[in-house]
Amino acid sequence: MADHHSQAVGLEDMAKLTELNDESILKNLKLRYENDQIYTYIGSILAAVNPYKSIPGIYDKAVMERYNKQHIGDLPPHIYAIANDTYYSMWKRNEPQCVLISGESGAGKTESTKFILNYLSEMSQASGQGHHHGEISVEDAILESSPIMEAFGNAKTVYNNNSSRFGKFIQLQFSDAGNITGGLIQDYLLEKNRVVGQNPDERNYHIFYCIMAGMPDESKNSLRLGNPENYRYLNQSGCIWDQTLDDKTSFDHVLNAMQVMKFSTEQIQDVLSLLAAILHIGNVEFITAGGAQVKDMQSLEIAASLLNVDEYQLSDGLTLKTRSLRGEIISTPLDVQQATNARDSLAMNLYGRCFKWIIKRINSRIKLSQDAFSSVGVLDIFGFENFSTNRFEQFNINFANEKLQEYFNKHIFSLEQHEYNSEGLNWVDIDYQDNGECLDLIERKLGILAIIDEESRFPKASDSTLLDKLHSNHGKNVFYSKPRVSNTQFGIQHYAGEVLYDTTGFLEKNRDTFPDDLLHTLKESRSDFIYDLFEMVLSMSKPGEGSKAMRKKPTVSSQFQESLHALMATLNMCNPYFVRCVKPNPLKIPNNFDTQLVLNQLRYSGMLETVKIRRAGFPVRRLFAEFAKRYQALIQGQEHQLSAQDQCSTLLIKYDSSKAQWQMGHSKVFMKEILENALEIERGIQLSVLATKIQAFARGFIARQVYKREIRRVVIVQSLVRSFLCEISYLRMRAAIITFQKFERGRVARRLLAHLKEEKRKEEERLAEEQRRREEEEKRELERLKAEEKIRELAELERKLEEEARQRQAEEDEAKRQQEEQKKADFERALELSQLQKEKEEEARKKAHEEELRLEEERRLLAIEEERLRKEDEERQLMEEIQQREEELDRLQKEALERAEKQILHELDSSLMQAREFEEESIIGEEDDDNISRKSDDAQYFEGFLSMKCGGLGNSWKKRWFVLRDESLMWFRNKQEALKSGWLMKKGGGTSTVGRRNWKKRFFVLKDTTLSYYSSDANDAKLLGKIDIRAAKEISDSSEGHHKLKGVSEGCSLDIRTEDRVFQLVADTDDEISEWYSILTRVKNAQDYELKQMHDEEANPRNAIGSLDVALIDSVIPVKLAAKPNAFDIITAERIINLMGENPESMNEWFHALTHYHKGQHTYKKEDILMSGWLTKETHGGTLARAGANRKKRYFILTSNSLDYYRNVDLQQKLGAIALNSLCSVTVPDEKSMKEEGYWKFTVHGRRCSFNLFTSSHDEAWKWTYAIQDVIDSKPQLETPFQILIKDMREASSNNDIAQVERTYRLNPILRTTPHPLKTPLLPLPYGQIVSSHHEKGYTTLHEEAVKIFNSLQGSEMSPDPMPLIQGILQTCHDLKPLRDEVYCQVVKQSTGVQDPDSLGNLRNWQILACLCCSFLPSRSILRYVRFHIKRQTDLHPNSQIAQYAVFAAECLKRTRMREFGPSRQEIVAILGRREMTAKVYCHGEGSCQISINSATTAGQVVHTLVKGMGLDRCYNRFALYERSGQVEKAIEDRTVIADILSKFERYKARGLSDRGKPWQLFFKLFCFLDTKRVPRESVEYSFLFEQACEDVIMGLYPASPEKLIHLAALRMQFVKGDCGQNDWIRDLSEVYPTGKLKADKPAKKNDTDFGGFPMKQDKENIFTGTLRGIGIGTLRKLHKAASDDNILDSVYADEISATTSSIIDKWRTLKGMSSEHAQEVYMSLIMQWPYYGARLFEVETRDSQYPPELWLAIGSKVVAIHRKGETQPIDEIPYEKILSFGAPIPNEYKIVVEGRRQELTFETTQVFEIAKLMKAYINEIVRKRQSVMSNISNGYS
Repeated sequence: MADHHSQAVGLEDMAKLTELNDESILKNLKLRYENDQIYTYIGSILAAVNPYKSIPGIYDKAVMERYNKQHIGDLPPHIYAIANDTYYSMWKRNEPQCVLISGESGAGKTESTKFILNYLSEMSQASGQGHHHGEISVEDAILESSPIMEAFGNAKTVYNNNSSRFGKFIQLQFSDAGNITGGLIQDYLLEKNRVVGQNPDERNYHIFYCIMAGMPDESKNSLRLGNPENYRYLNQSGCIWDQTLDDKTSFDHVLNAMQVMKFSTEQIQDVLSLLAAILHIGNVEFITAGGAQVKDMQSLEIAASLLNVDEYQLSDGLTLKTRSLRGEIISTPLDVQQATNARDSLAMNLYGRCFKWIIKRINSRIKLSQDAFSSVGVLDIFGFENFSTNRFEQFNINFANEKLQEYFNKHIFSLEQHEYNSEGLNWVDIDYQDNGECLDLIERKLGILAIIDEESRFPKASDSTLLDKLHSNHGKNVFYSKPRVSNTQFGIQHYAGEVLYDTTGFLEKNRDTFPDDLLHTLKESRSDFIYDLFEMVLSMSKPGEGSKAMRKKPTVSSQFQESLHALMATLNMCNPYFVRCVKPNPLKIPNNFDTQLVLNQLRYSGMLETVKIRRAGFPVRRLFAEFAKRYQALIQGQEHQLSAQDQCSTLLIKYDSSKAQWQMGHSKVFMKEILENALEIERGIQLSVLATKIQAFARGFIARQVYKREIRRVVIVQSLVRSFLCEISYLRMRAAIITFQKFERGRVARRLLAHLKEEKRKEEERLAEEQRRREEEEKRELERLKAEEKIRELAELERKLEEEARQRQAEEDEAKRQQEEQKKADFERALELSQLQKEKEEEARKKAHEEELRLEEERRLLAIEEERLRKEDEERQLMEEIQQREEELDRLQKEALERAEKQILHELDSSLMQAREFEEESIIGEEDDDNISRKSDDAQYFEGFLSMKCGGLGNSWKKRWFVLRDESLMWFRNKQEALKSGWLMKKGGGTSTVGRRNWKKRFFVLKDTTLSYYSSDANDAKLLGKIDIRAAKEISDSSEGHHKLKGVSEGCSLDIRTEDRVFQLVADTDDEISEWYSILTRVKNAQDYELKQMHDEEANPRNAIGSLDVALIDSVIPVKLAAKPNAFDIITAERIINLMGENPESMNEWFHALTHYHKGQHTYKKEDILMSGWLTKETHGGTLARAGANRKKRYFILTSNSLDYYRNVDLQQKLGAIALNSLCSVTVPDEKSMKEEGYWKFTVHGRRCSFNLFTSSHDEAWKWTYAIQDVIDSKPQLETPFQILIKDMREASSNNDIAQVERTYRLNPILRTTPHPLKTPLLPLPYGQIVSSHHEKGYTTLHEEAVKIFNSLQGSEMSPDPMPLIQGILQTCHDLKPLRDEVYCQVVKQSTGVQDPDSLGNLRNWQILACLCCSFLPSRSILRYVRFHIKRQTDLHPNSQIAQYAVFAAECLKRTRMREFGPSRQEIVAILGRREMTAKVYCHGEGSCQISINSATTAGQVVHTLVKGMGLDRCYNRFALYERSGQVEKAIEDRTVIADILSKFERYKARGLSDRGKPWQLFFKLFCFLDTKRVPRESVEYSFLFEQACEDVIMGLYPASPEKLIHLAALRMQFVKGDCGQNDWIRDLSEVYPTGKLKADKPAKKNDTDFGGFPMKQDKENIFTGTLRGIGIGTLRKLHKAASDDNILDSVYADEISATTSSIIDKWRTLKGMSSEHAQEVYMSLIMQWPYYGARLFEVETRDSQYPPELWLAIGSKVVAIHRKGETQPIDEIPYEKILSFGAPIPNEYKIVVEGRRQELTFETTQVFEIAKLMKAYINEIVRKRQSVMSNISNGYS
């Protein structure tokens, strides 16, 4: 090791200290620290002191280059030296390396980690082969990940401004070339608790302050962020800004790093929205008002909008705990502390899941490589912590440091000294501080961790019980301390000193409970990002299994312990390097060396012992053979012949003859590092010398090779030159010869030319002579022809003359001929008469002959008929004989059943043995014998050919293929050995790739990997060809660009491309071709085991021509028939099936298989039976069966796969079973059945049947229900091909693989539109009949309803009015929630791949999709698919009409809320028009206004709009929206969707439900009267007070005398109409006066009669007010009847009404001259004279003897008063402070529990919900006021 130290700056390697003690080590470190030498060696261990300042030039790139390829000690100590040695040790030691960086918090571990990563990244890039993942190199990705992890995982603490609050192990993979190929970041125990609370002078995670400082104002406004001082999660520690931290720059670095790491803009925005939501969640406060209530909804609404969840659902999740108790959902209010814990748990889990997601995203960019050479791991984990208050987080952190200290001790002390002793070295052991006993205390079997976990799994355990158990179990342990004063602490003596831990919150933090209600709320978020964070988070419990689920859920400590053990296992496989970081002072200031603090760190880290062992020890050790091989270059001459041990000894003596630097063990050489460095340097020199020699020899060899190559080239050149010269000579001679030949040929040619010219001249002369002669002959011929022409003309003239003479003669002859013909005609007429007579005679003779032939034919047919009747008679006799034999057989069957079964079972063994031998011989002899039955390895499968007796004439026997599987016996026409078969159209033929133009229909059969096609589907059909699917090059969709067949839709074809041709196949439907494509591609890509699985499913029940449930078989018996020796019968309750085997062996095989099923005898392993017992099963008997007669007790056994039932407990006869899978279901026990029949009923729905089960025990019914549901839940979710394709497209789209997405659409017709009906649903739907409260709707099964909806979608364009279709689909989806995803998928399918995007059918589909998006959301996977579909269609058809609907639907999906009703017609019309709808809101005085709403607008939003629009922002009372019809009204909750109210109004109108025919209205009025006295008289609010007071008076809900009521009525008239005129009259008294009071004041007597003589009856229900919850058909019918009764009563009390009207008018006239404002003021002053003004009166009844039966319950702002009906003074008053609880335990019964009263106050009313809502609102206001006052008082004191 080079000597780079001096006494002025201290020793660089403390192993060279002359005096080994704490003082010398401390002095050396201090001396180096004061000289800015922060690094010091202890052998190969590096000690690093944090300078708390920047030292110029210490980490420059030039410094990196200096340390490259240098050994430790060659240069001054540096972190780069450790990184360099780690890098090259991967090749030197040929094993993975790791660097462990340890130290207290604030010692500089994180910075040291970054320096090591920077150096390794620089070395990787210097290798020149940087590895890239996409556009970014792995090195850059690793470096860019640091700002992200620091921002999200680091925070300021009292010890460190950049403290890592999580542990990380960074593993870098290197190739053999030296470059980084991949990596992995593993995080440990993020301190989530810091998100919601920090100690004084500490901060939250950096990222929160970064977004506050660095985010632009516009972005912060979009996230509704303000100043950091306004957020509880940031301001509670008193420290927000730190001058040493530049948060704004850090934010820019984080954003840049995220972009470099390929975080999308949307993902970055999602993360920022989540962080902002956490800050707003922290500002949510709670008050106590009948349980915890949100004090101010503003922060919660902002958080909900950022998280894309419903604000009301989020509020309920924070303030209520929902659980299911035996099928009933129960909501329990939380107290303020529990709500606060739920809020903090929400924030912590949001941040924790986000942090995990970020780490996962980073790992995806630096993903592990599969072909890495080696790796380097860097561990940066939280340092040892000891605060004033240490909690659960510090316990885990210190436990991790304890484990790392053990690892350090193990490698530095324990293992090293053990190896010295085992190798026989001369060594004296060095004592060190062993922390094994401390670790045993923590993690042994009954250690602290085990006790914490055990207590965490008990719901009733507390922190105090935990502390008691710790004290009792470990109080005597020397490493455990029990404080004398504190009763919440325990202490542990760690290696770094004693630490006291406060157990407060230990169990809750260890459980890490996250309320299920909040989890479900987040899983229903419309943000895919939020959903993805919590998708894999499981609920804490299922219904009724809270404690059970808690025991199953792993705790935080157990998970951390498990990950820590995995980390230790990884480290143990690596060669470690240690960096010990030291904190010089606790103040985090430079140039301050706290001697005592540093000394404590040196002592507990074992630094002195480390110096000693590094000084005296031998850290370098190699096997003899390995040492000799590495340093072979230093071994000379004859030494190579020595043994490896002698070679080592000889070589080491040369370099250190004193043996001070080395020792020889039994198998290894042990050296000090200084000697190894010297050997390495000498080895390098010798290798350089040897390399020079090798280079010299190599250069000589190369030179000789070059010389020989040049000689060969010279020879070649010479040969070429010689060849060239010879060629030139030859060419010259050849040219001369050609010249001679040319002259000779010219001479011969000229002589030939002269001869030819002479011959030509002679020929021309001859031709001229011949021409002259020819002309002379032609002249002579012409003269001859002219002479002949003249002769012909003379002859023609003569002929004409003769012709004229001949014509005259002919005319004369014609006249004579006509005379002769007249005579002849007369003669012939006479002959015809005689001939006619002869024909009549001949016809009569023929008729006689034909009659004779007919009679003969009838005699022949009669003989044939007699013969047929004779044969029929014989056949009838034969049939009677057969019938008699069958009846005889039926009679004997019962008698011979037991005897036959015993005989068969007795002879079965020998028969089975013979059958097996026969089968084995048959298989050996001929493998393809179809007559041999085949039984699979699975006992549930058996198949083979049997002959079956079929009905019809003669009862013929036909051969059928039988399959026994899944407890079903199925038979087919043909053998079902094919994976698939069916008719397809095949194009082309021959061996060429261009097929013929004709299409042929062929029957295709897929067996194994061979696709064969036949001329027909008959058994003996001719095989036309085969296709080897495995050998096919490609199987692709050919729907585009091919010739289409008539009647075949586009997309129904596929191509199979082989080596020599292309097979084009076309199916009738796209579903069928999709099935073919799916099975063919599966076969092409399937392994052998997958083909076997496909064969096990080959018998498709849909192809069977018949089937039988094996459970219905009563018996299986043989039949002895002479003609059918191998026959047997299957007997059921309804039929007998006659079967016959091919031979006795076949019959015995089938007999055994069916008997095995029929007997059902089965033995279960004890661990397989989950539950068993007797239950009553309901069988489906006839309709005339009496009640209960079709129920039988059966013994049921529940296993992990099925629910089986037997006749008896001995399991001798299995009667049936239901195979359980994820689509099965079980209903909760039915209480109605218990009340009616005395039995609890629950139903189990299976794929093919359902069991109605009964038991008298309530507990037993629930046990069975839960057990069956557990089995169903444990089954994997079944997936359809459609679901699988959706997942494939999601993966492809996430990777931006558009080509793969389009290919998936093109190759899978099931994803595209089809004109054919749907056979099966696209998604898996639960089994069983639909149990609906609307029986009149006639729902059957979900499967059938899904098919019906698809059929209606296909015919949507044919309907002129789409409204009924859309309403029907939406109503079905509203009633049947499991169908919602299915309908979404169907609509998406039908709107995909449409040829004409703007067609009417496609427009209908998009309209339906828009309505669906406004009505309800699908599940998450389907929601993603719908969004993807909308975006894809928008991109494909940007300017089409469907693009407008797509944009509208996408916007609707962002705001859709849970709905109670399907959309109304008005809403659907608005959706079809892609616009908002309008709703009219009424208020007092017949005022109204139109407001625009959408499908998600809530009542709270409408109220806010109206309050703002009317200028009621600063009102003193609260308003609400009501639904009203006449006198029936109900306050609408803020969360209620207005569209639901309108839909409800539409339904009421259609059913004629209203109060006295009054229309239903949205009404805006006051809800809570909080402060009526301070309302200004000129304000709008005062007008509302006045109008509402008038309304209460008119409705009789204001106690007053008749005189006062008359006065009030007169004031009302003065306000409305002004001064009373001479002829003014009040036509409708009920508009100003409570007319019901007139009718109620005079009850009818028995003898009283009206003017018509009819008896008068008292109308007790003259005022009807109630809630819509209690309004049903019966109630509203009473209202109609009441309206008619009121008309009668008006006539009865006409005199009283007239008199009262006159009194009002008289009083009205006295008010002449009073203005409307004055009348209003006087009216309100009279109203406010009642002390309880503002209280709302509810009519109630009570059975309490202390009160009258009919009462008024007055709900006011301060008290609840009980009035005798009509009286002003209350009977009783109850302040809200005295009310302990209130609510409606049962319908129409309201209870109030009052402090100090033994009995509860119970009232009967239909307005329980209204009363509870109003009381809750008043209590909330009281608590808010009190908290506001307390806050003001505290602020005043401060």
